[in-house]
Amino acid sequence: MLKKLMKNRSFMMGFLFLFGMFAASLVYYVGWGDEVPKLDLLKNEEGELLSPPYSPAEYPPLGTDNFNRNIFLLIIVGAKYTIGAAILITLCRVLPSVFMGLVLHFYLKPFRRIIDNIVDAANYFPPTLLSFLLLNWMLLDGPLHHPEGFPYGFTDKTVFYLVILIVISLPSLTLLFTNEYDRIMSHEFIDSAKVLGATKRHYIRNHIRPFILPQTLLVSIREFMIIMLLIAHLGVLNIYIGGSSFKVDLFDNPFLVSLSNEWSGLLGGWWQFLWTTYPWISFIPVVFFTLTILSAKLMLIGATQVVETLMEYSTDEGSTDESETTCLKGKEMFQLVKEAK
Repeated sequence: MLKKLMKNRSFMMGFLFLFGMFAASLVYYVGWGDEVPKLDLLKNEEGELLSPPYSPAEYPPLGTDNFNRNIFLLIIVGAKYTIGAAILITLCRVLPSVFMGLVLHFYLKPFRRIIDNIVDAANYFPPTLLSFLLLNWMLLDGPLHHPEGFPYGFTDKTVFYLVILIVISLPSLTLLFTNEYDRIMSHEFIDSAKVLGATKRHYIRNHIRPFILPQTLLVSIREFMIIMLLIAHLGVLNIYIGGSSFKVDLFDNPFLVSLSNEWSGLLGGWWQFLWTTYPWISFIPVVFFTLTILSAKLMLIGATQVVETLMEYSTDEGSTDESETTCLKGKEMFQLVKEAK
């Protein structure tokens, strides 16, 4: 499957963009320590000083911000925190949900209806609002009301941010995988395995695993896209990865600035420029969020094509291998992803 993914054009286009941004950010960190210096004032053709921030035409490729920092370097610096956090949250959401779904399916069936009702009710509460309410006291109230004596540092705030974004989706994802296990175990070949005395370990290795592994990849890519959107929304609400601090810009205006320069912090800090003579500053992080989500969408399209091809091949071949004959047809294969949407 991995070889086919590497040969798929859509998957590779999306993967190369994400990998390129993340790798460039790491290289800049190793080589320059994430340092983004303030630029000197520029002069026009007549020798007169120009007032910052500078547009992309005056200082390519992306211009400068209200602190007269190179926006392109800020985007590169923040890429590893934004993309890295989204990947970490995705893995910590999906992988535990796969195993907790097995526990819920095999060992907690008497409590299934209660758990289903609780999770369904919780799904009506917007995740952005829930995250904001849980993170506000540490990431926003802290620097506002205790700028000097707040006891939590960058690492504490980052860990707390990641934990909250992971935990809020574990119940729904666990239930999602549990429903898929129910669907798999309802097929006729499972009844045959029961008659032959199959154990839970046998079900997991030979019947569940062939379905869940490809679906886990698809659900992970989808979750990455959802997390990127959630991070962007929290940025507009001034909730940044690693927290924030107040700094005074070139115009003596206090700004809440992200400590890590990740993209949601740039988006939240520059959002107010939409109503000024520098609206292009606000759109730059929006563009990079959009490109990242579109890249993940390309990866999802490519991975879907590969998995569909593998399912059709295994069905057409009529293989006698148990791990292949237990596979569903292509449309049934993606029922989990359709329900998740």
